[in-house]
Amino acid sequence: MRQYKAIIVDDEVHALDTLRSYIQKTPSLRLAGSHENPLEALEILSGNQPPDIAFLDIDMPELSGLVLAKLTSSKVQVVFTSAHEQYALDAFGVNAVDYLLKPFSFERFLITVQKVCKKITKAETPIASMPLFFKANVKGKIIRIMSDKITYIEAMLNYIKIYTIISETPKIIYLSLKEAESKLGGTNLIRINRSFVINTTFLEVVEGNRITMSNGERFTVGPSYKTSFHAYLNANTIGGK
Repeated sequence: MRQYKAIIVDDEVHALDTLRSYIQKTPSLRLAGSHENPLEALEILSGNQPPDIAFLDIDMPELSGLVLAKLTSSKVQVVFTSAHEQYALDAFGVNAVDYLLKPFSFERFLITVQKVCKKITKAETPIASMPLFFKANVKGKIIRIMSDKITYIEAMLNYIKIYTIISETPKIIYLSLKEAESKLGGTNLIRINRSFVINTTFLEVVEGNRITMSNGERFTVGPSYKTSFHAYLNANTIGGK
């Protein structure tokens, strides 16, 4: 079984002892360090070889857990542990995976660990390229396009344009975007508005509902697609920044 490296940062000795005990009893975790001083942990959490998971207290002297999370490598999954409920909203604002309210049981801890491990595994699992077959405009002709070569698909009345990284000229297929979308399960192609499906492999930056692709193309997430798109982003976002 794979073991994920975990680090604890908490200025309370009792809290450190509890988490050490929980981690040692969890087969999927290996304790990589525990620190009372968040400044000591910062070098590790922001370094080139950070742990997989960080359990961070929030209310600490010198540096709060919220600030520490913002300075932590994006490779690290952050879980906050706090005796104060009022920090929960701020915690999820820095993309924490979970928020453990002290005192918490070992059972509650295990639920969080399972959630974190699933998120890491999903992020590390590449989606295989799939062959997509389209009926061409010539009768009896079918063309194949590999899903990882598609950058985006554009709806144009009663047909679609398929843009790829292997040709400057899009493929024109007489098919609705809705029909095309129904065949894209298991790929990185997701619909973002009424007119476009994009390949998230080539997604470079997301600012609110604005998307910039690696080739410079820009798109806006439509109102009807905001929930599903941001749910996808949250499920695939790593770290506490």
